[in-house]
Amino acid sequence: MSSGNFKDDEKIKKLRQRLYSRGKGPEPREKYQLTDEDALEHTEAPRTWERPPASKKESDVPPQKATAAPTPPPPPIEPVYHRKRYRTYAVLAGLVFFVLSIAISSLLFLWGGNTISGDNIAIDLSGPFTVGGGEAIPLQVGVTNQNTVAIESATLIVNYPPGTQSVEEEGKEIFVERLSLETIDPGETLNIPVRAVVFGEENEEKTITAEIEYRVSGSNSTFAKQADPLRFKISSSPVVLSVKSLHKVSSGQESNVVLTVSSNSPNPLTNIIVRAEYPTGFDYTTSDPLPISGQNVWRIDELNPEEETEIEITGIVVGQETDEYAMHFSVGVPNDQDPRSLASVFSSATTDFLIEQPFIDVVLTVNDNDTGTVAVNPGGRVNVNISVGNTTSDTIYDSQVELALSGNALSDYEVMSGSGFYDSINNTVFWDGASVSGLQEIPPGGRVSLVATLQPSPDVDSTPQLAFDVDARARRVTEDNVTEELIGTASAVAKVSSITMLLAEVGRDTSTFTDIGPVPPVAEEETTYTVTLFVQNGTNDVNDARVTAPLPAYVRWRDVTAGTGSVTFNETSRILTWDIGSIDANQSKLASFQIGFLPSVSLIGTTPTLMGEQQFRASDSFTGAVVRNRSGAVTTRLSEEAGYSNYSGEVQQKQ
Repeated sequence: MSSGNFKDDEKIKKLRQRLYSRGKGPEPREKYQLTDEDALEHTEAPRTWERPPASKKESDVPPQKATAAPTPPPPPIEPVYHRKRYRTYAVLAGLVFFVLSIAISSLLFLWGGNTISGDNIAIDLSGPFTVGGGEAIPLQVGVTNQNTVAIESATLIVNYPPGTQSVEEEGKEIFVERLSLETIDPGETLNIPVRAVVFGEENEEKTITAEIEYRVSGSNSTFAKQADPLRFKISSSPVVLSVKSLHKVSSGQESNVVLTVSSNSPNPLTNIIVRAEYPTGFDYTTSDPLPISGQNVWRIDELNPEEETEIEITGIVVGQETDEYAMHFSVGVPNDQDPRSLASVFSSATTDFLIEQPFIDVVLTVNDNDTGTVAVNPGGRVNVNISVGNTTSDTIYDSQVELALSGNALSDYEVMSGSGFYDSINNTVFWDGASVSGLQEIPPGGRVSLVATLQPSPDVDSTPQLAFDVDARARRVTEDNVTEELIGTASAVAKVSSITMLLAEVGRDTSTFTDIGPVPPVAEEETTYTVTLFVQNGTNDVNDARVTAPLPAYVRWRDVTAGTGSVTFNETSRILTWDIGSIDANQSKLASFQIGFLPSVSLIGTTPTLMGEQQFRASDSFTGAVVRNRSGAVTTRLSEEAGYSNYSGEVQQKQ
């Protein structure tokens, strides 16, 4: 081991002895008084941190100069650790920190008085935790400026929930209210009262927020400080809704829903909107009063305290048995942007419908057709048969059946009501237990048949029709002795088909064509004729109109036509076709064409046919039925009114 390592081991050993010794003070050191300056000259301070040896041999001590008195040996020289240098650094650092602190404090003292902190601005929003719907909520906003300078251009902004209305302007919806506070001096506190009318459903929670915007002198920036939001509940609704309706109905049954709107507010309410949401299976018919928009929005101009108003809605519920539907109603204040929608809801209500098998089964047939829409011929009688059946397990009593008649083809003088009574003022046929004994009691599964007959009026220019609506009512006593009204309905329409007239005429030398050949016709010589087809439409528009007719073998198609549509001829089938297209009601169409007749000797003495029976076919756009008509064959005989003799069409022998 090297001497350097040994010395280190000795140092560590001594250090351990000092650290782990208990109650043992430091070893005494000898102190010497330096008197000989020469001795100091020969004493050098160590340059390192190594401690010199504890003692030396006398032979190692350098010889001393002789003096008058013996000088004791110099004490061991302790190593110098440069502690004074670190103390200097610490003192300098303290001085620098002190100077910086003085400088910063001075700056804050000189300029810090003009700074503004948002933490020094207090804003508080206070108000009740519950308020009645439709009542004014009293609010107070407190603003305190705790800064040492004033804040400028201060504006208080209050944000309201949807549906809130102004206290000053009745019916005006407000969303945001801005109040100018101008300048707030240092230490000043402002208390700003705010009021607004709030609406909502009972126990609905609403929130109002407030904040202050401000500026500071010398800056264009805008700063803001918000208050904690105020949350409150609507303790009561200003309006109460109630719905009355049948909860079990049959599909196709017309039902009434009565909605009652009652005021629960101590103040008059104005401009109230009621809105309905119909299910898919509900077909709106009418209401009292009528809606202001569409079929489901009503307005109540004014509703005084404790006043109520009713809205009666009539419609038909259509669906499968066991289907369930819900109709929802809401009442509130209108939205400024869309007056038909609600900005805030006061109250809501719902009524349910359950589709059941009809209690009274009403079957309505017209001319033995029960499809609901029937095409009838003009001039013919229309037979209406009503069958009323009891589908319940209980006997039903006091049945009444009413048949309402309508339509532009209805003629009061052509109604035959059978055992019923026809009311010409209201155009209804009425049956009850007094006129038909079977209606007094109808047992489970029983049926009663009723008959009425009428004839459409011929004095209708366009789309004549008859409408039939049956309303059957009865009562039954339920198991809990509650009387229940039963309703059954049915409807049908009889549409009168259009009558189309078809005419055909044979002529010569008309304004359209020039004809040749002898008249009367001569055997083995050709004579040409002009044939004109004429169609007069009836009361309904028709589409796809067409006329067809055959031509005999001895008639030649000359392919010369004029008029409406197109006239073509098939040489193989020898069928002539006139495609007319559409014909408006009460309008006519005409077409002409030329044919050649070359008789053989076998036809001498006869009046041959030039064109066989014509067939007319079209589709009635009103009834959907097929309209047909026909016209007889035409011969070579010409009209006597045109100056021709009675034998103008008989084939003569060639001279």
